[in-house]
Amino acid sequence: MGIFATLYQGVSGLKASEIQISTTGNNITNANSTFYTRQRAVQTNAGYYNGYGGIELGMGTRIDTIVRLHDEYSYAKLKDSSTKLEYTNYMKTKLEEIAKRFPDIQTDGILADLEAYNAAWNSFATSPNDGALKENLITVTQTLTEHMNKAYADIVKMEQSINEDIVMTVDEINRIGKEIANINKEIARQEILVTDHANALRDKRDELELTLSKLVGEITSKEIIEQNSMLESTMTDGGTHYVMSIQGLLLVDGTEFHPLQLITDEVTNSHKVVYQGIDEKIIDLTEKITGGKLGAQLDLRGRKYDEKTQTWSNGLIQDYKDMLNTFAKTFMTYTNNVYAQSAKPSLSSDHFSHLQNDTVLMNYDRNIQIGSFDIVVYDEKGVEATRKTITIDVNTTMQDIINQISSNTDDNNDLNNQNDLDDHVSAMFSYDGRTNQGQFQINLVNPGFKIAIEDNGTNFPGAFNIGGLFTGTNANNIAVKGEYIKDPSLLRGSKNGSDGDNEIANAIVQLQYEEINFYNADGTVDKKSIDGYYRLFTGKIGADGEANNNTHDTNTTLYNSSYEEFQSLNGVNTNEELAKLIQYQTSYGAASKVVTTVDQMLDTLLGLKQ
Repeated sequence: MGIFATLYQGVSGLKASEIQISTTGNNITNANSTFYTRQRAVQTNAGYYNGYGGIELGMGTRIDTIVRLHDEYSYAKLKDSSTKLEYTNYMKTKLEEIAKRFPDIQTDGILADLEAYNAAWNSFATSPNDGALKENLITVTQTLTEHMNKAYADIVKMEQSINEDIVMTVDEINRIGKEIANINKEIARQEILVTDHANALRDKRDELELTLSKLVGEITSKEIIEQNSMLESTMTDGGTHYVMSIQGLLLVDGTEFHPLQLITDEVTNSHKVVYQGIDEKIIDLTEKITGGKLGAQLDLRGRKYDEKTQTWSNGLIQDYKDMLNTFAKTFMTYTNNVYAQSAKPSLSSDHFSHLQNDTVLMNYDRNIQIGSFDIVVYDEKGVEATRKTITIDVNTTMQDIINQISSNTDDNNDLNNQNDLDDHVSAMFSYDGRTNQGQFQINLVNPGFKIAIEDNGTNFPGAFNIGGLFTGTNANNIAVKGEYIKDPSLLRGSKNGSDGDNEIANAIVQLQYEEINFYNADGTVDKKSIDGYYRLFTGKIGADGEANNNTHDTNTTLYNSSYEEFQSLNGVNTNEELAKLIQYQTSYGAASKVVTTVDQMLDTLLGLKQ
């Protein structure tokens, strides 16, 4: 072999340097690529042969393979930080959007409406006969209730938009999972030999996996991790077998893909995230999925829907809806409690869903409390004719209220059973089985008489809007009763129902300064003024946003640190690659010198023959 073996050695050096220069050039040109892992050509000795006298002579060099310098540990940290960052980023966007809907600056917002409402009542109290002031009060009150309706509708729209975002996020998770399964199939096809590496495909798979980590947390993948201390990065993904799971359930198993699914409620259009296993068993993941964009969406919208109350049992937006409803309901209840004291020709409640005659009142509405209220009848002259005290305890039903009103008792303590409440009124409760709605009514027997309710802590008239100014059950439907919108002159500021007195109007004005009980959906009670509770509500929105922003800042710092570490171990360092390029160029020049030397030796050898 002799001189030709030496020629081969030089040529092998040229080929190796060419591959190394090509690999380095590829690194440099991809320095700004979105997701590219730097590569290295692994160069080894090409072996030996027995030369003259049994001496082992080298056969030159060779490139065994081209590998990615991928560090799985830094990549795992990057995925984890991406999950956390995307979670708080989505939260930040939505919480800021909600906050913008409750500005409550001096000239705008529900607090300004409350101020105008209280001012209108104060003006009316000073001149209860003035028709223009009555009309203004009703107009201002309408504005307040309409803004409550709009605020609630805005929150519901936000909830609905997030609900639709869930659909798009699940679709994207499935699209990525399916694409990863297809890449796995191609990787298996290309990596037949141990030295075969589908580097571009593995980069693409890592990029998709990183994107997936932004969408949902608690993802595990790549069962096979190899350690090779001969390379610059010691931990990398190895083998062609690949699995990816969410909450322990296989999303990708090699080339097989098992999608997440959605179950949609046709009435509420709410979506549950489920997984169907090989055994076709449906597993609900809605309450289990955490982290990433999907986790944020579920934490905002809520994870468990209560069909009976038609609310989410959890979720930040449900908390805001509950607080706004509590505000509107309590405002309505206490105002109606006061206004029910103003005498009217008849009394009736709103139609309430699933309120039956045997429904326990305290179970139906958390505003109802143990205590009593008085039903007062006034004659044609506005003089009190009779009064009866009705009690409520933990077992009281609507039928019990009717029975107490209708009972033949000596309410006036005058030993005359012909002039008591049951002689003046007819009380009834009706339930419509077709609409599942119940209504309470009290009608007067004698024309010209009027009736009122004076509450002593039960909240009965206010909770059921009996003889009140407002109708509705929450922020979504609170409104001024239709008769006052149609004819504001019906508004009265007196107890006996006549113009001139302002006792009721003054009591409603005073209500703004009182601390009242706000019964929250979670069972807690806040004792606040009306505007104080509203400030508590808007303060919670602001506090939630601020807390998330602080966490988001921390997650941003964590992500930037993880990204820098990942890039230092996996990304392209242009200065390093240029140094490598010079090194390989020098090697190429040296190898070419070997070839030219051998060429000169051959010329000399051929010259000797001549």
